Amino acid sequence: MFDVQITFVMPHWLYWGGLLLFPLVMMVFVRRAEKRRAGVPGAEEGPLTSDELEERIFHDRTLSYEDLKAENGFTRFIDRISGFTGVFVAYWTVIAVVTYFYEVTVRYFFDSPTNWAHESMFLMFGMQYLIAGAYAYLHDAHVRVDLFYSKAGPRGKAALDIFTSVFFLIFALALLWTGWTFFSNSVSADFLPFATGYANERSFTEWQIAYWPVKAAIFLGALFLLLQGVGRLVKDILVMRRVSALEEEGRHV
Repeated sequence: MFDVQITFVMPHWLYWGGLLLFPLVMMVFVRRAEKRRAGVPGAEEGPLTSDELEERIFHDRTLSYEDLKAENGFTRFIDRISGFTGVFVAYWTVIAVVTYFYEVTVRYFFDSPTNWAHESMFLMFGMQYLIAGAYAYLHDAHVRVDLFYSKAGPRGKAALDIFTSVFFLIFALALLWTGWTFFSNSVSADFLPFATGYANERSFTEWQIAYWPVKAAIFLGALFLLLQGVGRLVKDILVMRRVSALEEEGRHV
């Protein structure tokens, strides 16, 4: 439409710098806005305390699995990590909107299509998917094939979660090992002492973006997922203990 050619190519430092710094800036502004609003309605309630459990039982209410959920300092720490990483990569979506807006504008108005815009975004979404896995698991956003789970009581749900956690942790460990192998093979041993590659792997396009940070995201995503899986397992064990203690006291659970 316009007889002007735009030849801008995203510098590598700007791409990686944006992915690292933009979410932090957004989180600071959001945190400040949240502090201005005291007592936001609809805030999530935490697990019930012992006194709250007694109150529920005193009023002859049957406790649900959600009521019996418990946590400790370790699980709270893991949940904070998963919560932070999930929110962090969620802000990458804003970067995607801006990037694709730029691509559409220069393509249709200046007849200057780019390749780096598409390449940068599919790599970014791949890293986002991997790193946000722990956040999804924290909030039960994963897919569950439910044949018996919804009909089980608190003890049954905790037992099923502990049983499936064994297979989940095996998967997370396999992904962790695979991610580390991919990452170490994509980095030159001259660049990082623990690497096993011969050169820093780059894309075969004209953008020539480094692939090793992308493959590092596989390892990091698996690590966060493994930690969240361990935290979930600890929570389920605490639920089992809580149920056993209540049943020993003759409480109806």
